[in-house]
Amino acid sequence: MSIKKPELVIFDMDGTMLDTEMLSIKGWEVAVAQQVPDFSRELFLKTFHSMIGTNYESCKKIANEIMPEFDFEKGYQVSYAYMDEYIATHGIPIKPGLLELLDRLEALNVKKCVATSTRKERATHKLKLANIAHRFDVIVGGDEVALSKPNPDIFLKAASVCGVAPENCLVLEDSAAGTEGGYRAGMQVIVIPDLLSPSEETCKMANAVCKDLHEVAVVLDKV
Repeated sequence: MSIKKPELVIFDMDGTMLDTEMLSIKGWEVAVAQQVPDFSRELFLKTFHSMIGTNYESCKKIANEIMPEFDFEKGYQVSYAYMDEYIATHGIPIKPGLLELLDRLEALNVKKCVATSTRKERATHKLKLANIAHRFDVIVGGDEVALSKPNPDIFLKAASVCGVAPENCLVLEDSAAGTEGGYRAGMQVIVIPDLLSPSEETCKMANAVCKDLHEVAVVLDKV
């Protein structure tokens, strides 16, 4: 494990800070069942897993290659309506250790920002619902860059807006796409697995793999 103290920590959102990926799966299951009722669950999960960490346009391309008859925009609306209904009733779940980690970074005077493949307007809304939007210097959404993760664009934009060189940034990610994007941006990366265990290739691109955000806070206490 090789981590140096960062000047900026760049957080992914869904699956890293917000415990929302399973909600997303359920929402997309509803959407797909409405339009392609005979679509196998095995192929659905394979499709969904390949979409994790990528932006709207990339997700649309992946879905349409596998389900050409699927109206992605309609499915997107159904999926997010499902998630919004759940959140309105139960609140938005956050990952264990998140608040502790934010407190620790603030005590260390480390800048914090969000770089998520979710569109900025929706990302900001979700972070406000979780009562953490105000704790970040910058929120960068997937609709603000031309190329989605695993390209490095969103991370480089976040670093630029915050005025920090890439080599002084630390990316926190749950997905393979996000890990590769942070690595290609020349940044340190810590992987915190969510739905999928990281592959050997993903682990090679990471400076560390932590089981949760509590462990990330411990790692940063030591650097």
